[in-house]
Amino acid sequence: MFKKIAFTTMILSSLLLAESGVGLNINEEDLEIEGILDSRNLAALQTSSTIFQADINFLNNNEDTKLLGLGLGATNKLAGVEGVEITLGAKFMWSEIADESFTALPLMFKVRYTLPPLLYNIPPIGFEAKLLYAPKVLSFGESVTYNEYRVSADVEVIENVKIYTGWRNIHTRYVGIKPDLFNTSFYAGLKFAY
Repeated sequence: MFKKIAFTTMILSSLLLAESGVGLNINEEDLEIEGILDSRNLAALQTSSTIFQADINFLNNNEDTKLLGLGLGATNKLAGVEGVEITLGAKFMWSEIADESFTALPLMFKVRYTLPPLLYNIPPIGFEAKLLYAPKVLSFGESVTYNEYRVSADVEVIENVKIYTGWRNIHTRYVGIKPDLFNTSFYAGLKFAY
């Protein structure tokens, strides 16, 4: 019990100290907390057009399955295409299914498109797609592979506050354990940026 309380406290304090944003998304069965620390907020790290992002997420799928991710990526605008940002990086993933633990270091690719300002004061709208993939060589212990696909859309309804919806598909494959589907679901949530 103490281990769970300490772990949850660590995750929540890390998210609350993040300078760039905190998000919470839910559906009927899942709760996910995510945080992003963006170098745009840290003047000492802004020496080029590349933006560095550290992110953390915790997905509580049910009593027996949990997923924690800690990642680092580099983001820049795609030359010649207004509103498109691409992020390349890696993310350490730890998941627990029943009594089995899973760790992997998948490579991460993310693309974000923000619509240009529209007429009639329509709030900013963005679309995002994210892919994480770890073959056997980047999966550790009894882990075989890790795959994650996400797509989402968001609308900034109040300055620095976004509502969003998306779909995720996460596969964690273990030696001798079937099936490998960890989570596939639609979700909706709220993000605060500061």
